[in-house]
Amino acid sequence: MDFITLFDVVVVSLVLILGIKGVISGLIKEIFGLIGLIGGIVVASRFGVRVGNLISDKIYKLDGDSVLFFAGFLTTLIVFWVVCLGIGAFLSKLVGLSGLGFLDKLGGFAVGSAKIFLVFAVLIVTISNIQILNNKIEPYFIGSRLYPILLDAGKWIMNVDVKGIASGVGNIETPFDASMQEQRLNLEINSTIKE
Repeated sequence: MDFITLFDVVVVSLVLILGIKGVISGLIKEIFGLIGLIGGIVVASRFGVRVGNLISDKIYKLDGDSVLFFAGFLTTLIVFWVVCLGIGAFLSKLVGLSGLGFLDKLGGFAVGSAKIFLVFAVLIVTISNIQILNNKIEPYFIGSRLYPILLDAGKWIMNVDVKGIASGVGNIETPFDASMQEQRLNLEINSTIKE
């Protein structure tokens, strides 16, 4: 087994096994689950600060920019995901009534496998961004055929350049930083207008 590693075998096995869940769920539910997961990450990264500020103002006072972002990110992700799952369940019932159940199940396997593959891709990128974990786990990825594919797919999803981050952590401006600066500027403008 020179051409594959244990990592490759584990990833492929888990993707196929968890893809079987897609047969049970069906194509429609799996697509909306994927939209909820990936779309939720995108929407939450864009609006996490605003939702965090809303939570802090209306529900529970939160201190610290990172806590605001985390609370807003997590809340936005969960709400977006649950809404997508609800829409998927409704549409899946309609497809089941139409007699296209076989195609729904077959497509569910493909999309379910793709979804779990993308989750692994995001996990690999996250691990590669944490130097301590990356240094400990990197020996297991040597010779892997799937690791570079997972890393590229994860970077595409998260739009993160791992080498750029490692070489210049201090020069990176996150959406969180830009959004906080924009909100501070808006607060200053609003307070000036009120005066």
